[in-house]
Amino acid sequence: MTRTVAVIQARTGSNRLPGKVLKPLHDDVSLLSYQCRQLRNIEGVDELVIATTTNPDDDTVVALAEREGIRVFRGSEEDVLSRFLLVAEQTVAKTIIRITSDSPFRDPAVIARCVAEHRQHQAEYTRPSAGHLPKGLRAEVVETAVLRQLDEAAGTTARDREHVTVFIREHLDRFRCHTVDFPEPLHRPDLDVSVDTIEGLALVRALHAALVDRDWPVDTAHLCRLYDETNVLKAIVTDLAS
Repeated sequence: MTRTVAVIQARTGSNRLPGKVLKPLHDDVSLLSYQCRQLRNIEGVDELVIATTTNPDDDTVVALAEREGIRVFRGSEEDVLSRFLLVAEQTVAKTIIRITSDSPFRDPAVIARCVAEHRQHQAEYTRPSAGHLPKGLRAEVVETAVLRQLDEAAGTTARDREHVTVFIREHLDRFRCHTVDFPEPLHRPDLDVSVDTIEGLALVRALHAALVDRDWPVDTAHLCRLYDETNVLKAIVTDLAS
């Protein structure tokens, strides 16, 4: 059986904004809950799961996953690579999609396209082409076999294990890699919708509210369209700065 599993890596620990994944995006819907609901059904993906840590502080992440009806797996706080391999073993995943939990707007259509091209090109590692999407909306697709290679390699560092795919990205010539091109209107690398600070949290809340006010879908195309309306973006940034 060949399975493709999307894995949201989530924990409450954060140096700059502790507990950020549990903070509300709108009403009582947290960043992580919103992301789970957005990504519950991705074309070409068999299951969405959460990988969190054994730290008792992350019991809240487990409770959230249970409320959302999503399987959750717990592993090392620092060795994220081992956490992903635990998920792969328990879900029988041949292919993994790595998703970080600090951006609520990840787009199932973007992920589905990356998965489709990953299969089409029989790649070991796939990501969007550089500069083709806003920061926080990209996706990484990787074969479990490659993660096992990294786990077993003598030269794998603590940094490699914490950031999972950094070794691949720094040694692209060692793997069958593929990059996915997206249309020019989505080439907005200067737009950052990931949340690392209180200002970033305020920005995604404002962007979400602006899209809802316009009755627009919350997807990559409409986020970029909103961004291109410079007067709207300036108003949001000005409000955040005041």
